[in-house]
Amino acid sequence: MNKLVKFFFFLLISHLINIKIVNANELDNVGACAGVVIGNASVDFSLGDQQSFDDGIKIGITAYLSEVFAKKYSKDDIAVADQILASNTDKIINAANTQTFDETVFEEVIKCYRTLANLILKNANTIKSNSKTINNFVTQRSKLLKRMLSAG
Repeated sequence: MNKLVKFFFFLLISHLINIKIVNANELDNVGACAGVVIGNASVDFSLGDQQSFDDGIKIGITAYLSEVFAKKYSKDDIAVADQILASNTDKIINAANTQTFDETVFEEVIKCYRTLANLILKNANTIKSNSKTINNFVTQRSKLLKRMLSAG
């Protein structure tokens, strides 16, 4: 009987660890797509398209934060997802700056817009209940990104 209880607890702990990994992977994937969309919005800003920049930043950040607020992620998981988001933002900007923004990159951008749109619909209630925080964050990050993109 004692072995059966130990085995049960082993299975339970293994299951909880796997759920944590799956949840972290979900946040990583959302961060990756948010970074792609924000990177594309940054390219739009560089091309003088202010409205596409504003829309892209709002979609990317809103979708990302809706996932963060919808589930209880650890600070470490959020930090890693933030790094993935930043890396993918840089990747898209770099593709535009090095003339390697091809149809494969464009397809990734479109896929990410669709993914984030679905996530926004799924997390609509979370977005509504956190709208003030999300809007403040969008405004803050938008100003910061414009400043960075306009420098030098």
